[in-house]
Amino acid sequence: MIKIELKPLSGISIEGVGEVLLGQSRQDVEKLLGRPPKPYNTYSDNSALYDYYEFRLDFDAFNKVAYIEFIYGPFPQRTELSILNVNPFTVGAEKLVEILSENNNGKVDLSEAESSYAFLNSSVGVWRQYSQKDVEESIAKLKLSAEYELNKSSFDDDLENSKNFWTIGIGVADYYR
Repeated sequence: MIKIELKPLSGISIEGVGEVLLGQSRQDVEKLLGRPPKPYNTYSDNSALYDYYEFRLDFDAFNKVAYIEFIYGPFPQRTELSILNVNPFTVGAEKLVEILSENNNGKVDLSEAESSYAFLNSSVGVWRQYSQKDVEESIAKLKLSAEYELNKSSFDDDLENSKNFWTIGIGVADYYR
């Protein structure tokens, strides 16, 4: 597994490769990591997908790194992430929110709480499609019908997947404001 450390408001450190820094030029990123194997316009002209490292970059109008997002959680294939000394895809959603809140030292955007949080001072964002509470509520309703037993393994997978966030991203200062 490739070890990658996320450093809020700074960038990422890829073990044995080097650092991708927020504010770094696209040209310098390509010197370090090569041209991304997928076209830049996978998301837009201002994005690059580095599938091997399981992240994407967004560039600002000056072709500088503005945002780095890890999109393969909670089950990355080749990477092992850490942020503030924890793996964001295994520590548990509630614990991660607690750790990121402490580090943020300020306002957290809770407008999509349970599924998504934006830590405004540290420019960190996390997302998952549904929360553990959502899945547990759905299971409770479905247990009243035969549908739950027919699809039990699928619901159990959803419950397991809901315990952690699925993406984490870091951006330049004020990225989420």
